[in-house]
Amino acid sequence: MKKQIRNQHRLLFWRFLTYFWWIIAGIFFILDYFKFLDCSPSLKTLTVVYISILSIFTSIKEFQRWKSKNFFSRYHGEIFVIAYSILMVLFIFLDIFHVGKYKIPIEFTTTYLAILGIFAISYNSKYLKNK
Repeated sequence: MKKQIRNQHRLLFWRFLTYFWWIIAGIFFILDYFKFLDCSPSLKTLTVVYISILSIFTSIKEFQRWKSKNFFSRYHGEIFVIAYSILMVLFIFLDIFHVGKYKIPIEFTTTYLAILGIFAISYNSKYLKNK
């Protein structure tokens, strides 16, 4: 029981860190896209940090899912996919209707695809574990 609580605290730490960097990355992408602030020098580093932390969090969560018979996750990665999908669609439409005014940062596209890939792997792992 003590070990399970310790594992939950460790997972909580990575969850907090993931959400923190998710919000920071989203803000920087929006600021850069709308040219409120030139964040382009920082976007590469930000992207690497966020994707790495998300990967670590997901890996730890999946490892605990397969290791523990009592593992239950109340938090769903769909929120990341939905939020970044909405942002991607918004960026694409604004790019179409305002040609030349906006430019989707390649780091945003990279982050979006990484989130989709990580979510797909995690979702399939969850499906296989429940099966």
